Amino acid sequence: MQPRPFILLSALLSAVVALPTLAGTLVAQIKDRNGAPVMNAVVYALPVGGKALAALPTASGMVEQSYYKFEPYVSVVQTGTKMRFPNRDRNEHHIKVLSGPSAFEHKVYTRKEPEPTLLDKPGLITLQCLIHDWMNAHIYVVDSPWFGKTSKAGSAVIENLPPGEYDVFITHPSLLIPGQVTPSMPRRVTFDPSNVHVLEARFDLVPKGEPSRRSAPSYYE
Repeated sequence: MQPRPFILLSALLSAVVALPTLAGTLVAQIKDRNGAPVMNAVVYALPVGGKALAALPTASGMVEQSYYKFEPYVSVVQTGTKMRFPNRDRNEHHIKVLSGPSAFEHKVYTRKEPEPTLLDKPGLITLQCLIHDWMNAHIYVVDSPWFGKTSKAGSAVIENLPPGEYDVFITHPSLLIPGQVTPSMPRRVTFDPSNVHVLEARFDLVPKGEPSRRSAPSYYE
């Protein structure tokens, strides 16, 4: 088993801001060891000593297959979400979970979309296409409705956190530990009514980028 990567978390900065609702906002800025912004880092907050609201029965997400690549490469959803896996390619795909708390498989199919899959256990799910082995993706299933994913600028914003204490976690596929979504120790944050916390974190590595799209064959639609 690979040792856990170490994440250096900088000091947490907080400021009180006049917002129209009594809820907190978390702004995360993630950088790599060279100071460059990190894309596709997952940030989520869990209430301390309490339980987050359950996902709505209508909660849904989607990972599609398009030009021989999973889109999005990284997803984050709340436990209880139903995920769709449409195939936008003309060719067949075969999705299988390589690791994670939920084991499922959508065997060879083309444009007929499989039934949505209920993700009812928290953890990191890693997907692969068994026909095109370069195709992989990651789904983070978290017990919280308060989550986000960093953009190309390395930033994520999580809004509408009720007042209280939270443990904030940060992770990324390059910190992959099969079956876990929390390879780093959390940062304890207290949200008062209508305040903003800015969290800066730096990985001690340079995360891998997304897999590239492959050139479509001539008969691709």
